Amino acid sequence: MKYQKAIVYVSLFCGALALNISCGSDDNQAVVETISIEEGRRLQIENLYDAQIEPLQAEHIALTQKLMEAVNAFKELPTEKSLTDLKNTWSEAFMFWEQAEAYNIGVVRNSFVHSQIHEWPVNVDAIKGSIAGETVIDEDYIANLGVLSKGYGAIEYLLFHTTEAKVLDEMSADENAQNRLDYLVSLAKNLNTNAKSLQELWVATESSFKTRLESGVNGSQNLTVNAVIAELETIKLKKLEQIINNAESPELRLEAFYSGTSREAILVNLEVLQKTYTGNFEGEGFGMEDYLVDVLDRADLNDLILDEFHEAIALFNETDESLQNLAVNNPEKIVELRDAVTEIIALLKNDYSSAANIVVTFNDNDGD
Repeated sequence: MKYQKAIVYVSLFCGALALNISCGSDDNQAVVETISIEEGRRLQIENLYDAQIEPLQAEHIALTQKLMEAVNAFKELPTEKSLTDLKNTWSEAFMFWEQAEAYNIGVVRNSFVHSQIHEWPVNVDAIKGSIAGETVIDEDYIANLGVLSKGYGAIEYLLFHTTEAKVLDEMSADENAQNRLDYLVSLAKNLNTNAKSLQELWVATESSFKTRLESGVNGSQNLTVNAVIAELETIKLKKLEQIINNAESPELRLEAFYSGTSREAILVNLEVLQKTYTGNFEGEGFGMEDYLVDVLDRADLNDLILDEFHEAIALFNETDESLQNLAVNNPEKIVELRDAVTEIIALLKNDYSSAANIVVTFNDNDGD
């Protein structure tokens, strides 16, 4: 693997210069110096933070700032073009967030800031009630709402729940048009604020995250592997299985239902989880894969895990229809997608965790 060190002792040529040296069977053996457990954990956690978590925060803030600007441009001049630009900007920021979604770890998880940024399904009745009310809608108002009335999901609902012509009418000619615009603007501001809060939390916890190399539930490696498993379980249970079990009401269960991008969002999830496993974010890095092979000498298990990641990602890539359509027309395909994710979970939750001495803390009732 990338970080493996090897020291090879080569036997002298037998009989050279008439030296009285015998050629034993051990002379040609290679002595491999493997990476220690603690060093492997350090390399894995430092690479995850420096190459992925830290740059993700800065880019996410920039994208939420861009979204705020697009919202303001639409408010100033609500046209088909400004609405299209706004929807595209929302999609760009939302899909980027799907990369960061998995890193709900430790102090960050306990802060619940992730749920302030994105949770679903949105509470449509609460959003409508706010817009129809008489309270001044600003960022403070949004900050005090429940998580199902804010974040990416609430913005998606306002922009995608009906045709563009009707959205334009709601934002310009409807009796509550000003409230609706104020709600939209305040949602974008609050999203940007929460993105900054998330970055501040990660900056504050960087040192402890990188230095907690112990085994057990509080070790950063243990937290990271659990976060990967939890995200896969969320894909399986909440993003896919809920649709299988509630095909008649996908709007109540399906993430990114209104924009019709549920499958694409899961694909982003899987691709970033694969990168977290390999550690290869922008280039080669030390990840869960390297720890498994270079520290634990389990190349066999690594091959199985990589194969399952590749198969699941290929299945999602090859699926052309939206999950909303599949739920009605071809639910067996969603079962196939769910089962592909389940195979990855089984290998990480059982085999990888056993090999790496990881304590799995996720359970099916976590509600993640």
